[in-house]
Amino acid sequence: MDGTWINKTGLVAEGLAVQPYIHLDIRTPFGETVGDEQVREALAESLGPRKDRYRLCGWHIQFVEDTNLGSNHRVFADLCGPVTQSEGLPGMDAGLSLELAVEALGELVAAEKGEPNFQILFGGKHFCYSLLFINGSPFHVLRVNDGAGPASAGRLRRHREFAPGNGRNGGPGLKTFLLQGDPLQDCASIAELRPESFALAGSAAAPDADNSWLLHLGLAHAARQRDYSAHNRVAPEARRRNEVVRGRFRFFLAMGAAAALCALAAAGYGYAIHAAQGELRTLKAQASVYQKQVDSIRVLRKERMRLEASLEDLKPIWHGPMDWSSVLASLTAALPQEAGIDGLSVARQADGSLELSFRAWVRDWNQVQSIQKKLSSALRFRNVTLSEQRKDMQTGVVVFHVTAKLERE
Repeated sequence: MDGTWINKTGLVAEGLAVQPYIHLDIRTPFGETVGDEQVREALAESLGPRKDRYRLCGWHIQFVEDTNLGSNHRVFADLCGPVTQSEGLPGMDAGLSLELAVEALGELVAAEKGEPNFQILFGGKHFCYSLLFINGSPFHVLRVNDGAGPASAGRLRRHREFAPGNGRNGGPGLKTFLLQGDPLQDCASIAELRPESFALAGSAAAPDADNSWLLHLGLAHAARQRDYSAHNRVAPEARRRNEVVRGRFRFFLAMGAAAALCALAAAGYGYAIHAAQGELRTLKAQASVYQKQVDSIRVLRKERMRLEASLEDLKPIWHGPMDWSSVLASLTAALPQEAGIDGLSVARQADGSLELSFRAWVRDWNQVQSIQKKLSSALRFRNVTLSEQRKDMQTGVVVFHVTAKLERE
């Protein structure tokens, strides 16, 4: 790999092989995240009697699933033995396990292929890896401490059964991706899966080189992610700080490139301002014409409103005859069986509409609201109101006053 990825990450990272790890499921109240103390407690509970053999070196959250019982966090935790030192190789800025490099490689393949569920296989001379990428995030990484061959290929194929919701062979919808030229292609058990080859954009290897550069690419991608920063095992005093990677020549080269970009941006802004000013002058001329038209429209609208107001008094208020038998039938249908009305009167309003008014009595308070709903549901009555509700203590009946507007059908 060239220095492009080193410049992007700003780190010189070391890939740590044969580092034990464990997946933890930690549940928190809805919306809350996990911290170091919760991870340590969950790790001690998961390891049980083996908790004194390992210590937590780094962790990150793979994915979060919200359930009705809270937020379930899948945590990837790296373990180190009690005698393992935190310092890596001299001059390194970060030390990340190769499992994290494989997970980051899965994110690159997901972005390249646009697939949420798949399996990635990597076959090496001394070890092999299998990654299950489920629901758009890394789910589990399997390391086989054996070179590419029939035995390791069989274990890598059985890793598909670990995917949730899939049976043997991982189900028909789980695709398998393999780098072109990977030695696992020659294994019969892997060939039965019909693996698809992938080529990541912006990266390439020499024709006679092995596929180890793929892990370097995944390691560089993992090193530049903030989610994996807690996995750093290099002591602060042993970090390189990139003095060798970023020299004075590269600094001035970056300044020159930045200055050229700023000059091009300034020229583009100048041209855009000049063009915008020309368009502004044209728009101002059009706006003056439009303003005159708007003023004339406002004058015409005022004249129209004055004429409409003068015609209000000329509207006829006479209406045709009313079907009073139908009105009384609607009133009778709205009243319960033991009810009555008196004082029925109809008054014509100033706008020509008819207002109906009468007193009614019923046996129960609950029947009052029922009468109002039935009258309102009828198309003939609108604006039904009830007032002066009272109960006669001698007879026990409820008396109230009803007013409503009459509509002609």
